[in-house]
Amino acid sequence: MSIRTNLIVADRRSVRILIERGNEPGDGVRFFDAEICYPSTDGAVLRRFDGVFSIVDEAGRECVYLPRYVDGYDTAVCRFRLFARGALAEGPEFAEELKDPLRSFPYPAADTKKGLQIADIKDAIELGVRHAALNVSQGDLLELAPDGDNTIEFPLDGRTYYFNRKNVEACDARFRELSDAGIIITLILLNSPKWSRKVPEELWQLIRHPDYAEGTDALISEFNITTPEAAGYYRAFVAFLADRYAREDGQYGRAVGMIVGNEVNSGWIWCNAGAKGAERYSEEYADIVRLTWQTAAAYYGGIRVYLSFDHFWTGDAAGGKAPDHYFGAKAVLDTLNRRLTAEGNVPWNIAHHPYPEDLNYPDFWNDKSAPDSPDAPIITFKNLQVLAEFTYDPAFLYRGQRRRIILSEQGFNSHWTPESEVLQAMAYGVAYKKVMSIPEIDSFILHAHHDNLHEFGLNLGLWRRSEDGARMVAPKPIYYVFKAIDKKDERGVYHWERY
Repeated sequence: MSIRTNLIVADRRSVRILIERGNEPGDGVRFFDAEICYPSTDGAVLRRFDGVFSIVDEAGRECVYLPRYVDGYDTAVCRFRLFARGALAEGPEFAEELKDPLRSFPYPAADTKKGLQIADIKDAIELGVRHAALNVSQGDLLELAPDGDNTIEFPLDGRTYYFNRKNVEACDARFRELSDAGIIITLILLNSPKWSRKVPEELWQLIRHPDYAEGTDALISEFNITTPEAAGYYRAFVAFLADRYAREDGQYGRAVGMIVGNEVNSGWIWCNAGAKGAERYSEEYADIVRLTWQTAAAYYGGIRVYLSFDHFWTGDAAGGKAPDHYFGAKAVLDTLNRRLTAEGNVPWNIAHHPYPEDLNYPDFWNDKSAPDSPDAPIITFKNLQVLAEFTYDPAFLYRGQRRRIILSEQGFNSHWTPESEVLQAMAYGVAYKKVMSIPEIDSFILHAHHDNLHEFGLNLGLWRRSEDGARMVAPKPIYYVFKAIDKKDERGVYHWERY
């Protein structure tokens, strides 16, 4: 029998499974059985429907209709398994189109690509920043139980979730001040055991990935969607953020993008799901990315969801010596794209971190491992065009359109010498000119605003710190280059054009 699903579309009241038929005997079946499974990776069944009759929709396509909500649960994020005479139909099992989102408005535009991971909002506004990437950790916001006025209730999927009011309102204040100043915010979604607070143990055991390598050098966990309960808490985290911040009126501040995890190709440190090879890790990550987009897009149809990668492309952070810990971004993309294309594709994008080959030295133009080749071991500013060219690979297009790129974290180190600070400033200028030559890149978000004593010995900031890290002493030369980079001089020449 050659019946297969072609496309799954969720609208306000129903989910349509479009069917393709072959010419083999038995293809005339009109009654189907269907399973709606939770989006969790354990495949738990939410509801089974037997004897569902296929009909022809208004566009003349044969399809099976199933309910959008089952006992209050939004099935737009679920896995749909269709059976014809007991045989599972091949084809996509997840919704690729979500009709009628709660909000639709144009994605905000910026007049510059200049961005910053902001430590001082007033200074960032003075510098003319228009893009920001802000960390938000799941365990900072969620609570397991209500606590009077200390928690905010959020209904989802037929139950109520609870959010820490103090931490949410801290986000409100920061996001609102930034977005009111015209800064486009992209949220970096994290799952850390300790970010702005130590996560309560009972909550942490629920939201941490079950394979998280506790007690190792792993700093951040992958998200946990392995059971309906865990997937529900992740969904609540994403839905709450989308509902509260992906609003045109910016009542609480406006954030319109989400980066899923951090540097997942070096996930052992930054997005840990235990020791596993690139294929298995990337399949799990693909499921989380899909769930993120499906959840957020129900609130704002224009939400942009990004995959996060460091500069390793075909190489990896361990030089091939730890294949169950570190991968190249290209390997993750290959597996993720293959899985999503087969099971139900979504409009993911790329958040790349093109740090120099050696993070201690800013002169990326001397990088040895960054050739102009699709098989480059790393992608830094030297060969950034390789990433742009990759987005035109037909296998990776989304409905004929390329994936978008932002540079969401990268910086240039200085040492405690004047000449190193001048080189840092020059590196930023040369990098910005390179970014301006690549129209596929939407933003260049510099890390960092301030030097940080605890950043592995690096001084990446616009501001120089005291040697004990207790205070910022003075702006470095890069501060002034950063401020001027997208401004024109009296002859109408942009500062970046001079590099």
